[in-house]
Amino acid sequence: MKFKRFALVLAIVLMASTLTPVFASPFADVPADHWAYDAIVELAAAGLIEGYPDGTYGGARMMTRYEAAMVFARALRRLETQIASMDLLPELDKVKAELMAEIEAAKAAAGQQAPAETTIIERVIVDKDVDEETLARIRANEVAAEALEGDMAYLEARMLGLIDGIRYDLDQLKDRPVEVEAPSLEEIEALIAQRIEESILEAAAAAKETTIIERVVATTPELTKQDVEFIAEALIREQVSRLDLLVQENRAMISALSDWVDELDGDVEVLKGDVADLQDRMAVVEKVRLSGSLDLKAEKKIGKDLAFSQTGKLNLNVKASEATDVKAYVEWDLKPFTWDYTLKNYYAEVTSSTPLSRLLVGRVAKGNLSPFGYVLASADYGFGGLAKVDLIDDLSLNIFAGQKAAGDTKFDTAVSLEYKFIPELGIKLKGAASKPYSGMFENYAAGIGLFGEVAGITYTGDFAMDFAAKEKNYLGVATLKTELAGFSLDGKVVFEEENYAIAPQLLVADNRLGVEGGFSTKFEPITLGARAYYEGLPAEGKTADSILAVKADASASFDLFLPVTLSGEVVANKTGDANAEFKLHALAKLEIAKKGEYGLRYGVNALYEKNIFDPAVDSPSWKNIAHILDRDEVRVGANVGYGVDLSSAKFDVDYKAAFTLPTQPKDQAMTLTHNLDLAYAFTKDVKLTLGGTVEQTIVEKEFTNAFGYKAGLSVAF
Repeated sequence: MKFKRFALVLAIVLMASTLTPVFASPFADVPADHWAYDAIVELAAAGLIEGYPDGTYGGARMMTRYEAAMVFARALRRLETQIASMDLLPELDKVKAELMAEIEAAKAAAGQQAPAETTIIERVIVDKDVDEETLARIRANEVAAEALEGDMAYLEARMLGLIDGIRYDLDQLKDRPVEVEAPSLEEIEALIAQRIEESILEAAAAAKETTIIERVVATTPELTKQDVEFIAEALIREQVSRLDLLVQENRAMISALSDWVDELDGDVEVLKGDVADLQDRMAVVEKVRLSGSLDLKAEKKIGKDLAFSQTGKLNLNVKASEATDVKAYVEWDLKPFTWDYTLKNYYAEVTSSTPLSRLLVGRVAKGNLSPFGYVLASADYGFGGLAKVDLIDDLSLNIFAGQKAAGDTKFDTAVSLEYKFIPELGIKLKGAASKPYSGMFENYAAGIGLFGEVAGITYTGDFAMDFAAKEKNYLGVATLKTELAGFSLDGKVVFEEENYAIAPQLLVADNRLGVEGGFSTKFEPITLGARAYYEGLPAEGKTADSILAVKADASASFDLFLPVTLSGEVVANKTGDANAEFKLHALAKLEIAKKGEYGLRYGVNALYEKNIFDPAVDSPSWKNIAHILDRDEVRVGANVGYGVDLSSAKFDVDYKAAFTLPTQPKDQAMTLTHNLDLAYAFTKDVKLTLGGTVEQTIVEKEFTNAFGYKAGLSVAF
């Protein structure tokens, strides 16, 4: 074991000694006048650093103590492994034999006979021909080598413990935002192992140096046995002296390394504290998130006055606990100069995995009122509260109270209980009433419903009664929906008595029956859809128009050198008595759009529409014949745009032109509209927009121009 430790110490010292020569810098980014030039060159000459593939050292990149600890620990283990695998005793015996052979050869060359004794060095050691001082130094150095072995084992144990701690910290840090790139050590280890092996063999071969012996033999031809013993003794003394020096030097090195390990221990503890503090800070940040937007706009639409507006949104999300989330939202409109403002939406919402799973207070949009369908009016409530309580598995209770407008003198209340027995069957019970500020509840309503899924068919059935009327006050609704062979199918049947007034489902007041159904499917590249609607069966003693409407639409997209989309729609609506005729609406459209290279985009479109939908209606319905006008149009449009990135900003310019040619009735004015929009995005969340519109009306070859313009700034965070 002591020879193993001696070899380890010898290898470290020899390897360190090879770092002292001065070499030219192997890295392009390390000038000769740099303060770390000598150290970097020495490390590169030793093969411990190689730099990057582009020939640079990358000195600005900091090596973390984690990386340094891993390099040192793994290199230390590789050193000991490499040395342990070497058996130097046979090599030293070989050196000794070669030394004696060279001495004998030198004597023979001088004309002398070699003594019969051929084991001079063994006699010097075994027969104790070496003086007591030399033997004492040999024994002292053996003891020092054993002590050095203990020191190395202690240091190795400390380093292994430290590395285990660092490895644990790295595992804890691997998901943190700041990533530490682990260095590759395979090439460094291979270089260290090669350097050790070469150094040890060079040290062993040094004992075979015969220059001094040959010089002595040449100057003193009559060598005696005592002369040879003196030479061997001198060689042994020299080796013992070297061993003593190596032991002392490596004791100093181990002491310095131990101090460095202590310092590294302290740094690791500090790093652990910093990581814990960072985790606490990030936990706080993740609990609270604020987002929103602000839009400032000045716009003059054609035919209207210049108007200023400011709209804003704020959205605050708070992770109150692992089980509870809180959301606060507000949206407003503000009119400059008059400073009149309108809260378009505002609410606070709490969602939780506790039994009270949802609580919403503020403006209640009608989309939140689906649990109370058909017993509560489908409308937005200006202020109210909504709660959902999960009583047991698949059994939930919903409660609502709200007021529609500020001037109301009463508020509405509703409650629903929903239980799902099995996937195929569930039941809903619901009720509602109005409560005047001073008075008892009134305008009661109640309902019951079934829901589930059977054989891939999702169904619902609802029955509701409006007790504000004493008779003919009920409503029944049934729906079906399924997927079959790539087709989406749905259907709905409504039976509504004349005195039911809570949430009317039919277009004509005196009709009692409504039926609607349709399908959609997609066969690449074609999408098809069709729907049909019937409404009729007027109440007893009443006369009402029946409605029969059908709609079919199709679209297809192709890539014929350019992306091409074809679409079409046909609507036939018959409203009135049995003698009424169908009114036809038809639309055909061709569109070519391309986003080219280098920020260029362009497109053209052409459309023919017979009996157009009323453009003054926001959402025209194909079921309502009043939304279909007796007017035919041809519309042609083109657009071109260009976008360019300017460092972190982006600039876009877009031009659009649209030409409208009425074909029925005759002698209608044609219009040509030009739109130019400019946008400058400082970032993706900060954008400045400018735009202008020119509308040219053409009547009998005379042009009339009307202008509009706009400017706006939008900020999101």
